[in-house]
Amino acid sequence: MALSLTVKANDFSKVDLYHPATHERLGTLHFAGPDHEATKAWRRDIQDRRQRRGYKEDGDAELIEGMSRRTVGWEGVKDSGTGEDVPFSKDALPALYSQEWLMKQVLTALGENDFFFKE
Repeated sequence: MALSLTVKANDFSKVDLYHPATHERLGTLHFAGPDHEATKAWRRDIQDRRQRRGYKEDGDAELIEGMSRRTVGWEGVKDSGTGEDVPFSKDALPALYSQEWLMKQVLTALGENDFFFKE
């Protein structure tokens, strides 16, 4: 039983995204689990940052950054103009997560707002 919990913690969660008005499925995002290396790296970086002199907390920016860093892939995301698959890009994630509807949808789907930052 402990082994299956360890595998799950290192795995990722899948979250389907839906357009807020049309409810059309937009694709699926993959999020690193609590023991995944992407999560550990993010936690180390944010803890180091918080220890620095002059650190000023910006919860929204940190949430967007953390979600972006913990997103390890996506599938089924299509270009709205061409209908072609959009290749996964870490560079595109902060712009996606800055959209309030998307952020709320993802946090609700994950079922826990502390998923990213509970220490």
